Order: sequence, then structure tokens, then C-alpha cells
Amino acid sequence: MDCLPWARGRRIQHFILIKEREKSRMTCLRLCSLLVFTAALATAVPVLAQSAPPAAGPGAQPGGPGQPRAPRPAPTNLKVLPKTTSGEDVIKLMRQYVGDLGVDCEFCHAQNPATHRNDFSSDANPMKDKARVMIAMTEAINTKYLAELADHKSDASATCGTCHRGESHPSTFVPKPQQRPAGPAPGAGATPPPAQP
Repeated sequence: MDCLPWARGRRIQHFILIKEREKSRMTCLRLCSLLVFTAALATAVPVLAQSAPPAAGPGAQPGGPGQPRAPRPAPTNLKVLPKTTSGEDVIKLMRQYVGDLGVDCEFCHAQNPATHRNDFSSDANPMKDKARVMIAMTEAINTKYLAELADHKSDASATCGTCHRGESHPSTFVPKPQQRPAGPAPGAGATPPPAQP
């Protein structure tokens, strides 16, 4: 005999009772976990609020996350650019040069040996003098030579990228060989000039 009918019912009841106890334990465990998390959160929020940095007010340093950047200081050691050029305008020009030549700031600017940062006012890098000559040349092309062209459009101007095209040392232009049209050679079949006596 496999199982008595009355024992089978008890087994099922016992099984159901065990499952209900497990459910109640899981519910209790979940409630305890929720209670611990809530207590930790309630403790952490005031602590974090006390250690938060103060909001930007008078005298606060700008430039942090979500805060506007302070105005750039006036540039120094300008020899080709106008002395009245603002720091923002110098940065815009330098970014254009970086793109036009495909280089980084270190290409023209020397590094401060103590801080290992670029010293933008230093003239220690000889490439900076070459860059100044090139800036003056580009300015002369735009103001003097292009202005003399009768059909010159005022919005078209030469930049460093006009020649450099993203290269620090532009390659020499070599024109494609010209192909002559098929036909008689130049001068063939032409009447010779009259002979002089």
C-alpha cells in the first residue's frame, strides 16, 4: 500500500503550511530590508545636505559645474594681434589656428618647466615668431591684396587653413600634368612668316 488516504491529506496540509511559513518569512524579510533602507536614507540625507557646497553667491568662485565661467584675463605679450583683443577673442583665434594647422597649443607655445603647463606669454618657442609672421602675412593678404581685386567678395578671406589645410607644414602644390588635345602639333599647318630680304 502506497499511502493511506488520511496521510495523504496531512502531507498536503503540511506542505501548504510550510509554504505559508516561507511566504511569511519572505514578507518579514522584505519589510525588515525596507525598514533598514529607509532608516539609512533618513540618516544619510541630512548628513549629505550639511556637507554640500554652498550655492554660488557674492564672492563665490565661478566655473564649477553648472556655473558660468569667469571672464578670461586680458592677454599679455600681443605683438601682432591688436592690444585691445579680449581673452575670449584670442581663444577663438587660437582654436581656429589649431584647426587650420592640425596642431596643438604646444606647437607654438612653450611649456613652463616648473608647472609643465603652457606658458602662453612666453616667447621661448621659436615657432611662435614664425606664427606671428604668418598671422601678419594673412592679415596683409586680406587687407591689402584681396582688397585690390575688383571682383573680391568682402566675406571671402584668406585664413591659415587656405594654404595649410590641416597640415602644420603644408605640402608643396604640384599641378597635374596637362593633357594636350589631340590634333596637329602647335605650329603645324600654319603659314610661315614672310622672309625678310
